[in-house]
Amino acid sequence: MFHSITHLLDKCEKKEPHNLIKLLEKSTGFNGVVEFDNDQVPPLYTEETNNCWSLVVVTLTTIVIALPNIANGRVKGLLVSMREGLQIVRHIEKCLNTDVELVKARKAARCVWTEVEVYRKWLQIDLQMKERKGKKSKEILRWLGDEAAKTVIEFKSNEKSSIDHSPYKFILASSMYRISQTISFQCNEQETLSNDEELLEWISTIIADVLLACFTNISRVIKMKCHHDVLEKKGDSIRNAAHLLGKSKRILKILKARQLPNFDLDTMKYIDKWRVLLRSELPSASSSSGCNDCLLVNIM
Repeated sequence: MFHSITHLLDKCEKKEPHNLIKLLEKSTGFNGVVEFDNDQVPPLYTEETNNCWSLVVVTLTTIVIALPNIANGRVKGLLVSMREGLQIVRHIEKCLNTDVELVKARKAARCVWTEVEVYRKWLQIDLQMKERKGKKSKEILRWLGDEAAKTVIEFKSNEKSSIDHSPYKFILASSMYRISQTISFQCNEQETLSNDEELLEWISTIIADVLLACFTNISRVIKMKCHHDVLEKKGDSIRNAAHLLGKSKRILKILKARQLPNFDLDTMKYIDKWRVLLRSELPSASSSSGCNDCLLVNIM
């Protein structure tokens, strides 16, 4: 087993997620965990869906694909980075986000990801339709928000009478509505974001921030996999842990060199709990490169 694990570690280190690392290097803090959702966006319904790590980054990536004036190579680069990142995120969510509503959210994100990545579609809507060319990003964001709102309203009006409406559509559309409206709000507040390339960089940084916040849970997940209770599954679980560790070494080094908010382990599992606490801890540090008053969290 020892030799097998050592071999697997060496093998996985050679397959380091280079594109993901390049994306993560855009992050200088965790402000993006707060910035992806603005509380000033009015809810469509009092019933709010829960966010999970993968749902947020998949929704943000979907918006990037729909932006009208972004080079195709930039979009492909982000998709490759996301493919590598989601492989790690799913390990974390499967181990730690076991609440019923969060399971629904991550399943919704997984269902739509293939459609987004392969076909450049979201809920059967063509994200790269010819008609979007020549439009401004604000118009595209408004269009995405309107389509999401229509889906949410349609679902709520039919949820008792139709079995054809998947609850995943409601989750995905609710996420798209809030995040697209939040970005629209930021575009109105910051003149620089009217430029598509600047907007792409800003969204990419938010994605990087969210992914790194999620990845603070990697060490905990590796330990959990190494202490699997079922003896028959322990070997496979340890191999999965070794595979995750091998692919994550560079990520753990990035996190070890960074000052992190002093959150308890339960808070670190959930993106919504991060948001609540970061809103009070990060504003004073947002103008600086780090969170000087926060305690270091031991990653490894």
